[in-house]
Amino acid sequence: MDELRSMKHIKAEAGLDRVSALEARIVVLEIVSMSALAMAMDTSENADTEAARGMAGLIVETVDQRCNELGVSDQTREAARDYAHRLLGITIESLYSQSH
Repeated sequence: MDELRSMKHIKAEAGLDRVSALEARIVVLEIVSMSALAMAMDTSENADTEAARGMAGLIVETVDQRCNELGVSDQTREAARDYAHRLLGITIESLYSQSH
């Protein structure tokens, strides 16, 4: 997160404004996180959907802990929770909707 707060090197390297630089990072991080979740969550025929849901719950708890550490506003905390739920929901749905 500290790296996200220090955007000077990104602006200089890519010639982007801060919002564009953050948007670019978000796109990449969404793809990486969903790919990592798909690999971490068992997608075989014997998949343990409860373990996957447990992992999702742990991720949301970690989002709350990180928000506490950073001292973000309640609005930011709620937005982070909502985003985590949406991202995890999409991942779980894509992994298990057809097979279970």
